Amino acid sequence: ALELFKKTLPSASASFLQLEATADSMRDQARDLVQQVRSKVQPGQGDTRLDFISLALNGRKIGMDKVVKMVEGLVATLKEEQADDDHKKEYCIEQLDSAAAKEKSLKRTVSDIGTSMEEIKETIATLTDEIAALKKSITALDKAVAEA
Repeated sequence: ALELFKKTLPSASASFLQLEATADSMRDQARDLVQQVRSKVQPGQGDTRLDFISLALNGRKIGMDKVVKMVEGLVATLKEEQADDDHKKEYCIEQLDSAAAKEKSLKRTVSDIGTSMEEIKETIATLTDEIAALKKSITALDKAVAEA
């Protein structure tokens, strides 16, 4: 019977102590969380809603319902802003890819134009040599006609 009784009792690590969270302790935890968030926000970019929440937590005159609603509103706004940022990021990535493709196309075009210019310069040099050779032959023919 003693063994059965010992098995039914919880182990030494378990406790029957019930913890109670008071409104003050919850308010203090919420205030600490708001302060942590405010410390992470860059100066000048702070959200005035955080200030209102902090004031509400310090004032103790309003219930937690209003604070919870304010926090929920803030979270909803942050989710919307995150979605907007995600869309902007996708747009920027598409634009960067488009610009990279256009750059590659333009570089290829410049290379093709450079190759064409080299071919044209070679053609001009060849034609210049042929013109010089024709002038010599015309001069030689003029001499032959004059002698005859």
